[in-house]
Amino acid sequence: MRKIDQTTRMGIMTLLVTSVFLAACGQSEAPVRVHVEGEFNVRTDSNEIEKVEGFRITVLTQVDGDVDTLGTALSGPDGRFAFDVNAQEEGVYPLVVERAGANLAISEFVAADGDSVKVTGTFPLGARSLRIVSAENAAWTAYRNAKAQHNRSISELANSDQYTRPNLVRVVSQTSVILWSIDRTFPGTIGGDLSKAESVIMMGDWDDQAVLEKYAEVDLSNASIVDVARVARRSVARTFGQQAALDMLNAYLESVPEERKPGIMAEQIVAHADSGQVTKAVEIAMSLRRTYPESPWADWATRATYDLENLQPGMEAPAFDVQSRTGENLTSSNLLGKFIILEFFDPMEASWMREFESRDRIAGLLNPNLFQTISVSVQPDMDLNVVLFEEGTHPGHFVFSEEGGDQQIVKDYNVNVIPTRFLLDPNGEIVSKYTGQALTTLERDLIDIIQSINDYADQISR
Repeated sequence: MRKIDQTTRMGIMTLLVTSVFLAACGQSEAPVRVHVEGEFNVRTDSNEIEKVEGFRITVLTQVDGDVDTLGTALSGPDGRFAFDVNAQEEGVYPLVVERAGANLAISEFVAADGDSVKVTGTFPLGARSLRIVSAENAAWTAYRNAKAQHNRSISELANSDQYTRPNLVRVVSQTSVILWSIDRTFPGTIGGDLSKAESVIMMGDWDDQAVLEKYAEVDLSNASIVDVARVARRSVARTFGQQAALDMLNAYLESVPEERKPGIMAEQIVAHADSGQVTKAVEIAMSLRRTYPESPWADWATRATYDLENLQPGMEAPAFDVQSRTGENLTSSNLLGKFIILEFFDPMEASWMREFESRDRIAGLLNPNLFQTISVSVQPDMDLNVVLFEEGTHPGHFVFSEEGGDQQIVKDYNVNVIPTRFLLDPNGEIVSKYTGQALTTLERDLIDIIQSINDYADQISR
């Protein structure tokens, strides 16, 4: 296990929580191997670094809270280096450059089996970054840039007098088109696959026609295929009815890889529950337990039955009493009279981190007199929780506990998918539940609620 100083460790953890690890994708049974080579140079006018020899470049991962090495090398007298990265899953990992114990650079590194990557840099880097060159890394950079531009556009719109649903849909549609094009430019890459799936996912509940036109083109082996099916199911149901949506899920169940089938069955349970077919939903939950008795899905199915009986829209939400990271006592009783967004997350979960900037934007725009956001971490490692705040603050209340997923609030709200969000009304009743990458659905519902409040205020003032 690699030992590093605390400052470097926290920097790596920051990158770990913003990187994507496709542990569930099952794309290769054998370890992933990537060849890396490159060259480091030193600026001739630099007084800080004199030699090109002795730069250590390392690709890392996190195992049980510790940092481990996937591959490493030292630059030679000519500044050149070469090594192999060996990982258990394809994904995005931290790449660190050090010298004489000092951390000089931390970047994101895409590890895809069989890829060949070239890394170059001139130190001191200053405002520049390392150049990490390969099709995989170019696709990932394009994906990250598109998402960053999307959040900037949404923020600019939100801070203008043009923040309306049609304008919001326009921005989302533009980003969706850009993401779709990334897959065409970099087909078969991690960034391309993720971009293609997110192009469909982000249109869910904004533009059913766009979803219907694209969802079938997402390959069944895509790591996000269950999320795509979840979004497509809702669009199909709204357009063609619940039976058509159930037929679509049945077709997915027959065709997706075996490791994806439990996720599709889970969506079937949700679909039947949405259409009021509780008995059928419970029946599929029992089948899911029988078919995958040794998997986490068996436990999920048991929890789904609990949901059907206790956590449906219109039911009274379970009471809670928690303390925020800043020491504020938060209870369901003292928050009555406000809408509550109750969010359960893990800072190491890729789906939540992909939505993190959007989550901050939404929470920051809400009027605290009407809405409160409470984010409960199921991660027991306090270092991984605290690192979220290393580079700034985030709106809303955050609840951290060494109990992690064993907290009573986590049990009462039956959380088994991350992220999971509940919207509670001012009377303490459940409005809706959102699992997985469903932040756009929550945002749509919030816009509708705010519009209703504004309309009511206008009527009162007349």
